[in-house]
Amino acid sequence: MKGNSDLSTIGSRIKYYRLLNNFTQEELADRSGLDRSTIIRYENNLVDHSIDILDKICKVFKIEPFTLYDDYLKFISSDYGNIIKKLRNNLGVTQKEFGEILGVHRKTVARWEKEQLYPTRENYFKLVKFKA
Repeated sequence: MKGNSDLSTIGSRIKYYRLLNNFTQEELADRSGLDRSTIIRYENNLVDHSIDILDKICKVFKIEPFTLYDDYLKFISSDYGNIIKKLRNNLGVTQKEFGEILGVHRKTVARWEKEQLYPTRENYFKLVKFKA
């Protein structure tokens, strides 16, 4: 397990658990029902990680998905609509005003609050500035 002490990325955590379980990339792909190329792209952080795919990988490792998730995926797996609404209300602004602050349409904010639409990673990073 040399060289795997950096677990700061989703990909490094996937590789860590794969090696911990003595799986090759091919074995992990077979057990999770994914292509080996998907495993390679995920381990190398070459794609935006999908909750659905990470959940399949976690089932193989028998670990909780939050073990692999980054802060963004944890956020969109949470009660993010109410969190966004609370942030907006704490600022004392309307959906339209909040949208203007974030550079999105009012309807986008409304869809986030109803959890009909996930904020993008870019928007998530804008939102977390208000949480501090």
